[in-house]
Amino acid sequence: MMSLAGDLLLPRDRQMEIRRIKACEAMSWSALRVDFLPDIKDISQTEVDAFFQGTYPNVKEVLVALDDAQQMVGFIELNLRDNVPGSSQQTTPYIEAWFVSPDCQGQGIGKALIRAAEQWAKQQGFQELGSDAPITNEKSINLHKQLGFDEIERVVCLLKVLD
Repeated sequence: MMSLAGDLLLPRDRQMEIRRIKACEAMSWSALRVDFLPDIKDISQTEVDAFFQGTYPNVKEVLVALDDAQQMVGFIELNLRDNVPGSSQQTTPYIEAWFVSPDCQGQGIGKALIRAAEQWAKQQGFQELGSDAPITNEKSINLHKQLGFDEIERVVCLLKVLD
């Protein structure tokens, strides 16, 4: 098993553990995913189950943040993508989702998750880490920039259903 930052001392003297997710935490992860994106309520558990079965192509690794009571308060989902804009690598580790429970935000947990994701990427032999944020989510864009990400491009994707 990969060694990640174990216990991280966070501001306000909170003890936090960042580590790979365990199968017994599937329901907690699924619930946090729905808190993050309520629109996936009907598919979250199916995707989580597929991840643990090794059949979910959109996530290769999940790192979780646990508080001092071992309650899951955040997660980061990682994947490998080809042709990431701005990347010098053909394949690039990519943050598919990054979330900290609202009542735990502002305590360094998100930063600790990003640092653990960086460590995971380096252990895989990569030198870059990609991510994205909706163009309207200035909070996420600013957080990424504060943590060392450079904005590469802004895109509006469009689709027309043909008759």
